Amino acid sequence: MIDAVVGAVIMVIATTSLLSAVEVIEMAFSEAGRQPLSPQEEQFLKRAGLDQDRRLQFWQDSLVTLPRELISQKSE
Repeated sequence: MIDAVVGAVIMVIATTSLLSAVEVIEMAFSEAGRQPLSPQEEQFLKRAGLDQDRRLQFWQDSLVTLPRELISQKSE
């Protein structure tokens, strides 16, 4: 009987750990690519001839508005 209780506790801990890991991974994926531009990236855009307003617009259009979900569609 004690074995069953210990097994149940282990299962609960394992399930909770798995769900926590999935939540952390989902949060990491949703935030991927959402950090501000690095100084090297800023320099690259500056050398490309973009002024401050155009760099900000590039950032908003290209990086912030990317889809957050990966939708796989089967070819029809």
